[in-house]
Formats: sequence, structure tokens, C-alpha cells
Amino acid sequence: MGVPPRLAEQMTVGEQHDWIRTFLSQRPVSRRSALKAAAGALTVLGVGPVLAESGVPFTGSAAPPFLGRRLSFGSDPRRQMAMAAELTHRPTGSVLVDLGTDRGYGRTMTAEVRHLISAVPQQDGSIRAAEQYFVHALAADLEPGRAYHYRFRLPGGAATRDAVFSTAPAERAAFRFTAFGDQGVDPGNGVSAAFGNRYNNTDTRRSPHPAASLIRQVTAIRPAFHLLAGDICYPGADGEPVRNNHLFKPDSGFDNFDPLVWTRYFAGIEPSAASTPWMFATGNHDVEALYDDNRVDGATHGYGGHAARLDLPTNGPRGCPSVYSFRYGNVGVLSLDSNDLTFETRASADYSSGAQVNWVRSTLHALRQNPQIDFIVVFFHHCAYSTGLGHGSDDGVRSRLAPLFDEFSVDLAVQAHNHCWERTDPIRAGRTTVAAPNGGTVRPDSDGTTYICAGSGGRSRTSWPDGVTDRYPGRVGADSAGPVTATVRMNGGVNVPETVPWSRARYLGYAMLAVEVVPGALLTDSKMVIRTISDRGELLDTITLLRPASIFSALGPLL
Repeated sequence: MGVPPRLAEQMTVGEQHDWIRTFLSQRPVSRRSALKAAAGALTVLGVGPVLAESGVPFTGSAAPPFLGRRLSFGSDPRRQMAMAAELTHRPTGSVLVDLGTDRGYGRTMTAEVRHLISAVPQQDGSIRAAEQYFVHALAADLEPGRAYHYRFRLPGGAATRDAVFSTAPAERAAFRFTAFGDQGVDPGNGVSAAFGNRYNNTDTRRSPHPAASLIRQVTAIRPAFHLLAGDICYPGADGEPVRNNHLFKPDSGFDNFDPLVWTRYFAGIEPSAASTPWMFATGNHDVEALYDDNRVDGATHGYGGHAARLDLPTNGPRGCPSVYSFRYGNVGVLSLDSNDLTFETRASADYSSGAQVNWVRSTLHALRQNPQIDFIVVFFHHCAYSTGLGHGSDDGVRSRLAPLFDEFSVDLAVQAHNHCWERTDPIRAGRTTVAAPNGGTVRPDSDGTTYICAGSGGRSRTSWPDGVTDRYPGRVGADSAGPVTATVRMNGGVNVPETVPWSRARYLGYAMLAVEVVPGALLTDSKMVIRTISDRGELLDTITLLRPASIFSALGPLL
């Protein structure tokens, strides 16, 4: 964010925000002067190549004014869908969204334009600035289980081509969803090496561009929705010396913040996100102290920029904008913010003052009381259970969430943060209950919660602790079967060794979850089949979760 690193390490996100405000207030400049360097930045920093690479469609002969179209559910996926995009320049009039059940549309909405100015302090005392415009429209009162066509349009000007989304069905029906975390973007097309995903010479078991490869796989699957468990695009580089680059001449990299990485990211996921809702949780690299509206309902969280870029359901606890829930068919889904819970960093720790944990309890209780809900899925960033080197497990997350998952029999917890893939045996009360090998079956109501670290979405991989190896069918080399030694982050940020019996399957590479949900009929089990697929399309692991379908759930549509 431009805060000197030695200071930032000891600061909360609120303290970083105050430092930035003081820096900017001591260097008053006109808006025109501050943004002069940003004029035309979208073009200069590679939006043209980005559009060509991602195949962004538009009508008209002029350059397209929209890019990075994306969808997200409202609080009720059966009746609400949020549509968003970025404008390449300031709009001179209304921005419109045409919507309907066919290409004739029939309904026109006026989109909301959200203006975002990013003024980043530089080491030499200067200010590096950018100006962006995001457009958003929330369609409500839709029909469940219906396909809708939409497009963005300027009055009398260019429009995007038609795109199609589907609302959630009112009845129990089979569907698929996908998930991963720690995605990032590939370098090039205006993204310097410091901000892009970087792979070393030993990282050879991968496609050339894992993040893009996984996007193509999600696009081909066409899931009902996609979950991203935090660390979305890494607009703040890490590990490079601070340099004061000219905006139009990015060099080999600097440890700073570039809001235009979001532009590149949204354009990259558009082939999927224009028709499939992408639902985001927030990770440590998503906390941004830069913006002036980071304080909401008394909480200082670092998500002011997200308020301009993202549409997330608003049914979470007050002051926690990335905490929410939604129901799709017979599955309840919760997005949780582990930045509030982690013992690893203090930037946003405990910003909700316990409100999130209280909300998790009440929401899980309500879902378990609903006879139409068979499975509960939670996704969040910092791991409650993982052996990945560097972060490992986090007791701040484990101690506050795992007891609730036990109490309300959560079926699947999707985590990230560690840049690897790992699946646990089912866990209850901190212990492995049964072995769940590849191809096996788990009954969460008696066996416990399956935890999967899917921080394998494209960001450069990390490694395993000494003595820990991959465990998946077709692996080459040694297999560290049985208990292994890993670490858990305790209060105060200290890593403590622990013996880990629950790590069942591991892959140090790039992979995604492809989940198939099949509701059970009367007196039969509902199934959730979780397949792990590498960026090269290899099937790495399969596990099936079973839940008995109650009479009330199976007969629900008939009652």
C-alpha cells in the first residue's frame, strides 16, 4: 500500500490507513495533477492485449467500453443475480443493462457506477495514482431455475454481446460447483513480473500458465457457481525491493500496490465469470489499507476497494462485508473471513469483535434446522488443518471454527493460503475418525468434517515440511504414509510443531475441486462427489460424502 515495510509489519490495517491519510494530506495536489499519470493507463498497461487474449466480445466498431464482466449471487440465488463490469473510461451518461429470457431482452436497468481512486504513496515521496470505474446492477424478482440473457450497453453506443446465466432451481436437483484459492494472474499484458505468478525451474509438473489453465477448465465445466477461497489476484506484489516505477514503464518489479492488476484479473476470468457466478472469500492479500471507506459499522477491515469492485451477498454480520451465506438446492454455503480470526498477522485480527463467530453459530444452526438442506460447505482462507510449509495450520481459525463445525456437522471446509492441495481424513474434536482413501466414502453426520486446502489455484507453489511428500495415485517417489510432523500457528504468531495423523492426500502443484451434488430420493442417500483435477486435466483424487435424505427433504417439493 506504500507504507514502509518495517512499519507495516507492526501495524493494524486501521493504523496503515491512518499513515496513508497523513502522507496524502501532507502532499496536497489537485485531482487533475494526481491522476495525470493515469490518463490512458488501461490502454498503455495492456488492456488491448488482455481483451484479445481473453476473447472479450463486444459490438460496434469502436474499442469496447466494457471489460471483465462477472456475476455473483445475491442473498437468494433463486431470484437474484448481480452483474458487474469495468469501464475503460469515465461514462458521460447512464450505463444500461438489458435483461430478459431471450435475445429480445425486454427489461432495461440503469447500472450503478462506482468510482475508485487509488493514490499510492511512493518511497520518494511522490504519489502513484489510478482512476477506475466499475458498473453494477442487481437483478431481483427473477424466476427460479430460469436462463436469462443480458448485456451492458451505453445509450447509442457500443454494447457487449449477449451472455447467459441461470438462477438456482426452486426444487432439489443435481448440480456442480468448482473451487480453489490463491489464484493470481499470469505476468505479461501489462502485469509486471512482481505482480504475476512466478514459477522456478524445478516447478515442472504444471501447464505453462496454471491460473489460466484452471480458468479454462472451470469454463468448460460450466458449474452452477465457483468458490474462490481468498487471495484473489495479488495487486500488492511481494518479495521485491521497493522501486518508484513510472506508471507506464513497469520494470522487473517492486513491492508496492497496482490496482490495475484487478483489471487484468477480471478480464482473465470473464470467459467463465460472465455466465457463472464467482463467489469470493477474502485472504490476507485482499486486505487493502489504501482506501478512504475502510471503516464500516465501526469495523476497520481493509475492504474499501472491494466495495467498488465486488458484489457479495449482504446477509452476513454487521461490519463483515466478505462474510455471507447462500443456499443452492440442497447445499448451504458460508463464506468466512479468516483475516478476522488468524493468529498469523495482526492487520485485521479480531476486527469483528466476535460478531463473525456468533453469526457462524446462528447461521449453521438455521441451516441444520432446514429439512431441505443436506450438505453444508464453508470456504475461507487461512487453514484450520494443513501441513503446507510456511503457513501450516492456524489455531486462531481452528480453535474458533472447528468446534462449531463439529457441533453442526459441517460436511466440507474449503481452505487456501498454503499454495498446495491437501485433503484430510474426516476430523471431529481434533481427531481423525476414519480413514478416507482415494475413492472412499465419508458419512459426515457420524465421521466429521473433511478439510481440503485448495490454495492451488495458480499462485506459485510453496513446499512441504521436511519428511513430507506428495500422496496421490500415480505419484513418483517416496510416500510419507502415516503421521507426519507439521506446524500450527498459535496465539502470538509462534509456530509450534504437531504430529499430524489426519493428512490423507497431498499434491504440490496446481489443482481445483470439481464437486457434483446429487440429492437423494426417498430413503436414499444424497451424494457430494469431490474430484480434484490438476491444471493439466489429471484426476488426482475422488472422495464421496453421503447424507441420508430425510422424508421431509425428499418429499419437500410435493408437500
